[in-house]
Amino acid sequence: SAVFVVVLALVGGFVLRDAIREKKGITAPQRNPGQLNRVARWVRNLHIPGTMVYFKCIDARISFLVIAPLGFATGLLAASIAVGGFIGVPAMIYILGLPALTASATELVVAFVMGMGGSLFYAMDGFVDIRLSMLILAGSLFGIQVGAIGTTYVKDYLVKTVMAVIMLLVLLSRFFYIPGYLSELKMISPLAPELIATLNNIGQGVLVFALLLGAVMILRALSSGIRAHREIPETAAAPVAEVAEKPFEQLSPFGRFERFLVATDGSDFCATAVREAIGMAKQCNAELHIMSLVATGVEHEGLGETLIKQELQDKSAHLETLKAQALKAGVKAETHLIEASAITQGIVDLAEQLKADMIVMGRRGRRGLARMLLGRATARVIGLAHCNVLVVPRSARIRLAHLVLATDGSRPAEAAAITATSLAKISGASVTVISVTTPSHGPERRAEAEQVVHQVVEHMKSKGIRAAGLVPEGRPDDRIVATAAEKTADLIVTGSHGRTGLLEQVLLGSITERILNATPCAVLVVKGG
Repeated sequence: SAVFVVVLALVGGFVLRDAIREKKGITAPQRNPGQLNRVARWVRNLHIPGTMVYFKCIDARISFLVIAPLGFATGLLAASIAVGGFIGVPAMIYILGLPALTASATELVVAFVMGMGGSLFYAMDGFVDIRLSMLILAGSLFGIQVGAIGTTYVKDYLVKTVMAVIMLLVLLSRFFYIPGYLSELKMISPLAPELIATLNNIGQGVLVFALLLGAVMILRALSSGIRAHREIPETAAAPVAEVAEKPFEQLSPFGRFERFLVATDGSDFCATAVREAIGMAKQCNAELHIMSLVATGVEHEGLGETLIKQELQDKSAHLETLKAQALKAGVKAETHLIEASAITQGIVDLAEQLKADMIVMGRRGRRGLARMLLGRATARVIGLAHCNVLVVPRSARIRLAHLVLATDGSRPAEAAAITATSLAKISGASVTVISVTTPSHGPERRAEAEQVVHQVVEHMKSKGIRAAGLVPEGRPDDRIVATAAEKTADLIVTGSHGRTGLLEQVLLGSITERILNATPCAVLVVKGG
């Protein structure tokens, strides 16, 4: 308990001092919250040959001989007085110079591994009550959700204030236990059992008070933070509302291929999209706009100024590299690094601002749940965009040698036919026009499908395009994907009815989405209005 008191006094004092300084920094712009303290600067400047380790999260090299003792102290205190996290997180913040969020996440990993090992050993000895653990876990899960929301809306200095107050109150509670311990150890004159019981009760009361006070402080700050956040859109979102009131302008009604926008986050599957966008822009003699986005808003403030600044620098450098690749390929290119609270809306807004004819996006692997396959951002962009969207799987190659046009005679399918005709004429590609019927369709429906295919094929032939038609029977998405594979097509063109979802859920239409998830080749989704 004596060590516990000393540790909590030191750590709680540092955290409280830091919280007060951060609060003052809100009205003192001259203070730089991202500036490292003297200890962290000394640690990062300390160079011991053969022991240096590079850490990407802070873009710095730190000696293993500095980090190992911190880990040793954390483990020692966690095993003896159960305050390893109270030491580990502040040590990473004040000694290594990590952002608060990175330090907390790192400590969570350490706690998970140590907790898992301890749980197994205690369970083997019969000290774990599963029912009690599950009941406490159920309550904890609810509390974690509220706490996570709290860290989204509550300012960082207030979280540190609550942490420091709880530490110091717990410290105070331990004071009332120490006299009884000293009496039992015969280090002081023996105390009456009644006095020891009274002191212990006071200590327990202070501990309960610390728990309730911390919860009340967080909930009160959470309520105030939510109210303040709701007031922001009334002023900050005014320009967006003004733009939304403007009449809608169809960006690519006749299948133009003059201006492409490709979105990238630096991942491998986005690299494929950028590569194919450059190649397609060269074939179509189109200008290419390459964009990357940095997420902003209250939920991202916890990342810290240093990490956000580093992300901006990294993405800016990556965009310049991609621009150089496009220019080397003979494609006129521009880059756009934007900040937005909603990734998908940022992409759609930039496309409308540029009047892009097509948005190019990557697609993840072919296994797993449909939403994971297509990717949430890609699916939402298709649903919200007013222009066409080209979805490029990681293994796709777009040579524009053979296209498969899926049509059902609807208005979106007509727009897809116009777009496919324009693209085939520019690239010299051949086209297979397909309309799938199902066993439940009668003769009239099949005759209608054959007529639609015939009209599109004849129209393409009149434009000098090599075209052929198919009216197979089966499940539409299966037959379309199979036909693309049989014809070794490198692009499927299909229509989309746009957004048909409720609130934030965007549905593309089951056939279009199944095609996107099932085929290994690129898919051009043409918006029909």
